[in-house]
Amino acid sequence: MINLNNLNFKYRETPVLKNINLTIQPDEIVGIVGESGSGKTTLAQIMLGLLPVSQTQYTNCNLKLLPIFQHAYDSFNPKFKMSTSLEEPIKYHQETNSNEVHQRMHTLMQQMHLDEKLLDSFPDQLSGGQLQRFNTIRTLMLAPDMLICDEITASLDVIAEQSMIDVLKRYYTDTHKGMLLISHDLAFLNQIVERLIVMKNGEIVDDFNIKFLFDKQRHEYTKQLLAIY
Repeated sequence: MINLNNLNFKYRETPVLKNINLTIQPDEIVGIVGESGSGKTTLAQIMLGLLPVSQTQYTNCNLKLLPIFQHAYDSFNPKFKMSTSLEEPIKYHQETNSNEVHQRMHTLMQQMHLDEKLLDSFPDQLSGGQLQRFNTIRTLMLAPDMLICDEITASLDVIAEQSMIDVLKRYYTDTHKGMLLISHDLAFLNQIVERLIVMKNGEIVDDFNIKFLFDKQRHEYTKQLLAIY
């Protein structure tokens, strides 16, 4: 379980997160939405341990959290073929069964319509959409306790985005492991999340089950986002 308790965070003297109180269960699919600068990515980086805060403000009960970031090219060594890049994390997660991981990798490649021949390619030989799908596969094949995704559909076309949604849904059905999906795209989040958190200016202004997305009691800012959606 992830717990954030009265979390405040600054970059130098600029407040980025203000009084964040949040609990996420390990089997939830949660979306975080908000405009650029609302604090979404900073919140994810704190959860991943990339930005330090005190244990009184953040705990995750020793869950294994793994990210999928927006800019897939930056996540791969340009000197490594994709096969090497996908093998590398297995070495650092030796508690996993390598045969199961490899089988999961090949299954995910089929589900995401990636030809096995692409494993012999270098990152700069692939499109942004192909790289992002490989980026997702590399994380999913390790089956983390919780997946943290930051704008993972930004480089995908409509067909590839739908494949991504289908894969994430199937992954959850198979594992019941939680996901935190950060996106500015309400249409994407509405297809997959169970719970939606709305952020504005570093604060959580709305937090609700997705089935209440169009409820009259929604925060005014949520209604503004819906008007765009």
